[in-house]
Amino acid sequence: MSKYVEYRREFHKYPEQGFREIRTSARIAEILTGMGYQCLMGPDVVKIETIGTETATEEEMKAAMERAVSQGAKPEFVERTKGYPGVIAEFDTGKDGPVTAFRFDIDCLPYDEPRKEGYRPFEEGYISCNAGSVHACGHDSHTAMGLGIADQLMARKAQFEGKIRLIFQPAEETFNGAQSIIDKGHLDDVEYFIAMHVALSAENRPLPSNTIACGCKDFLSDRQLDVTFHGRAAHPCGAAQEGKNALLAACTAALNLHAIAPHEEGLCRVNVGELYAGVAPNTIAPNALMKVEYRGQTPAVAAYAGKRVFDILDGAAKAYDMTYTYLDYGEVPAGKSDDAMMAVIERAAKKVPWFEKIYFEGNVGGTDDAAAMLTKVQQNGGMGTYIGVGSDTTQPVHNAEFDIDEDCIDAAIDLCMFALEELHGIG
Repeated sequence: MSKYVEYRREFHKYPEQGFREIRTSARIAEILTGMGYQCLMGPDVVKIETIGTETATEEEMKAAMERAVSQGAKPEFVERTKGYPGVIAEFDTGKDGPVTAFRFDIDCLPYDEPRKEGYRPFEEGYISCNAGSVHACGHDSHTAMGLGIADQLMARKAQFEGKIRLIFQPAEETFNGAQSIIDKGHLDDVEYFIAMHVALSAENRPLPSNTIACGCKDFLSDRQLDVTFHGRAAHPCGAAQEGKNALLAACTAALNLHAIAPHEEGLCRVNVGELYAGVAPNTIAPNALMKVEYRGQTPAVAAYAGKRVFDILDGAAKAYDMTYTYLDYGEVPAGKSDDAMMAVIERAAKKVPWFEKIYFEGNVGGTDDAAAMLTKVQQNGGMGTYIGVGSDTTQPVHNAEFDIDEDCIDAAIDLCMFALEELHGIG
C-alpha cells in the first residue's frame, strides 16, 4: 500500500463536513510542512465574508478544533486555522514560467457510514469515526492525490519552472467553498487550472478502473433555496375556515416543481430534497419549510428554471392565501473544460500504463464548484479542465457505502506529473 493510499484512508476515517474541516486542514498542513512547503491556512485561504450562511458558530468552531486535537491533529496547526478550514501550498521553482492551480476538495457528506461485514472500510479499520459524516464522494482520495502531487514536485524540483498552487478547498458539497477562495484572490494570476474527481462518467456510463475522461463540459449551475410558507394555525374541526394550511401549500408547490418541463437547450433539474411542516396532528399547519434546488446547463436554462420555480411558489402561496419567504444560498455556476487543456491531459494519460481506455470528454451530469474557479481562470484569459478519474466503486457517489479502487490514486498522481512536465517543464 502506497503512503498516498494510507493518507486517503486516514482522511476517510476522520471525515468532516463543509466549513468544519479543521482536523483535515491541520493534517494536510502538517504533512505539507513536513515536505518543505509553507502553507496558508484559515482566513488566509478563505474570505470570511463570502462564507455567509455556511459560517460555523463560535461553539461549532470550538468543538471542531477540540475534536481535531483529540483525533490526532497537532495543536499548532489547529490553532492556525482560527476555526476556518482550507489550505494552500505553492510550489515555487524560482524560475520564470506559468502559474497552474490544482483544486482538491476536502469535505464529506452528512450521513452515517454502515458498519457491516464485507464492507472494506469496516473490515480494514478505516471506517468513519465521526457520527453523521462520511466520505461518500471520493474527496478523501482527491486530498491524497493532492498530497501525492506535492510530494512528487518536491522530489523533482529542478525539472520545472513557474509556480504550481495546490488548493485544498473546503465545502464543495455545500456553498461558497470555491467562491471564498476566489474572492480572496488566489485564482487571479492563474493561467492553467486542473481539478479531478473519481467516479464520473463518459458516454453517460460510469468510468470504471483503468479509464479516464480528460475533461467535462456538461456542468450544471446549482441554486438552492430554503422556502418557508407562512400560514395560520387553527383547529381542523372547530374553526377550519380560520386556518391556512402551510403544509398543503408546500406539498402543492413540491409536486408542481417536479413537473417543470425540460428545456431544449440543455439539462434542467429541479428537486425538493426536504420538507418540514406543522406543529401537531390536531392543528392546521401554520408553517412549512421546503428545501429546493434547481440546476441548468446554460444561463438561459438556469433562468428558465428559476422563473418557473418562483411562478410555482407564487401560485401555491396564492392558492392557499398565504405568504412565503426564502433564503437564497447563491449560485454555483455552470462551466466547460477547454479543449486545449483536455488535449494536454490526453497526452499525459497515454504515458500512464494504468489508463487503458482514454475518453477525451466525460460527463459530470451535475454540479461542482470547481466550475467557479475554472470560469474565473478562463475570464482572465487562462484555460483549465475538470478530469474524470475512473475507478470501480462499491456504490454510486453519495451512497453511504461508496468505496473506490484505490489504485486510481497513484495513477492520477502520475497523470498530473506528466501534465506538469508539458505545462511547466524546462526545455
